[in-house]
Amino acid sequence: MNDFNFHTYEYAKNKSTMNYGVCMKGVDGKEYYGILQDVIELHYAGDIRPYKTVLFKCDWYDCINGVVVHDTYKLVDINHTKRYPKYDSFVLASQVMQVCFMPYPMKDNSRKDWWAVLKMKPRSIIDAPEEDTPFQIDENDNPLI
Repeated sequence: MNDFNFHTYEYAKNKSTMNYGVCMKGVDGKEYYGILQDVIELHYAGDIRPYKTVLFKCDWYDCINGVVVHDTYKLVDINHTKRYPKYDSFVLASQVMQVCFMPYPMKDNSRKDWWAVLKMKPRSIIDAPEEDTPFQIDENDNPLI
């Protein structure tokens, strides 16, 4: 979905890759982070053809008291012990992006409840610089001179 490879938490919790982290931008402009719990596919008949809608059921983290965005580098940390207080667990699958949650490696327990959020790029997007001229032009091959 959306060029991401999503898995539910139950399926992927013991795997080496984390494909169950989700992020959604709300209508209020805030980003909501959560864990994908279930994928629900709705099929219904239409006048022209059958339709399909995919919903994600997620456990959301508290975006008010449990998210910190660092001013300089725009890094996002979430407190994974705080959950979103409202019951809005369903979202359209087309509205979410994939994220990965990383715990902080440290000896003391000062940040044990906080995870760093890594936003993933879709598989179809390649992060490369764009060139002004797509072809190389040899200066000696100018036919106008």
